[in-house]
Amino acid sequence: MSNDLIELPPANLPAPVARQKIMAIQMACQALPDGQRMDESPPLKHWLAPGIYAREIHLPANTVVVGKIHRHRHFNIISKGSITCYTEFGLETHTAPASFISEVGTKRVVHTHEDAIWTTIHPNPTDETDIGKLEEMFTALEYYELGMEVYKHEELA
Repeated sequence: MSNDLIELPPANLPAPVARQKIMAIQMACQALPDGQRMDESPPLKHWLAPGIYAREIHLPANTVVVGKIHRHRHFNIISKGSITCYTEFGLETHTAPASFISEVGTKRVVHTHEDAIWTTIHPNPTDETDIGKLEEMFTALEYYELGMEVYKHEELA
């Protein structure tokens, strides 16, 4: 989706408020008409090796994408491009090559400055091969699944 349609919230909000803002941005993105939003799932490559599952996503320049909520701490690699992310922890910018750790419960609003390739790496001790099961193991749809608080819109007024 074009980045001119989304304004990132301030970086110093309390975590439950920031989470609410992130979910509101996701809903705004999903409500955009065809042609103004990115497909539900940008191109993904799934990599399986003994004990490891990696997800590689290719993101076009000048778009905004809202990621999933991560259930576990994991490793990230930006191998191409430059991005700015908004999370409950604030703003972070990464320019390839870059590596960093995501914390439990992290959900990002990502603005790409250039075409980007981002890979997340997760332990897969059971060597699961079903991608749907792997996504359920490593991501959540709502913060409450992880016991994390989110302020409702009415609570912010």
